[in-house]
Amino acid sequence: MKSAHDVPILVQPAMVLALDGDTPVEAFNVMACLTEIELLVKNIWEPKIRFDLQASTDMPVVTWCRASLQSAIMHLLFNARDAMPDGGVISIVAAPRYQGRVATGIEVRVTDNGLGMTSNTLLHAIDPFFTTKTTGLGGLGLPMVMCFAQEAGGRLHIESEPGVGTIVTLWLPIHRLETASVGDRASDLRTVLTAATTSCLRPVTSGPNALD
Repeated sequence: MKSAHDVPILVQPAMVLALDGDTPVEAFNVMACLTEIELLVKNIWEPKIRFDLQASTDMPVVTWCRASLQSAIMHLLFNARDAMPDGGVISIVAAPRYQGRVATGIEVRVTDNGLGMTSNTLLHAIDPFFTTKTTGLGGLGLPMVMCFAQEAGGRLHIESEPGVGTIVTLWLPIHRLETASVGDRASDLRTVLTAATTSCLRPVTSGPNALD
């Protein structure tokens, strides 16, 4: 059986796919995608970490790179898990976003009741290589999630309070916006992250930490 800390190894190849401009785009069911993630983490994570998935029954079919979404969600779950060294609850809430009666996007919210972040840490949370880890490779997870959100034409929002926990919300359109302009910062970020993840495809042996 794989350990809880083996999972990043499985996701690292998907990290490179998620940053590749030629990533395969397909129509898929978000609920099915999240359920796969739920089964994975429940089978390998420690019993002290409880996972709670809540998704609306009317979740629309979306058109993106499936691996990119799964990679982004898994990075958020790693951060949430590592922020709860004594255990706790991680919840994913997914719901469609409407304009009138038409679903135009989805919202995925990942919440933990862990250590939380100070205002200074929160300010730098999406900076490449900024990390609170003392060993191993850190500082790539949240920047990659931000890069995915921007390139999908969506947004990322983070709220956190020390001793209370963290809420990370992804807003994404139903269809990946092929003509979306992500700007020079996002383009530079993708270049940096692609180089870093490609050169670091090796087992992660460090223990749990608070922020990746």
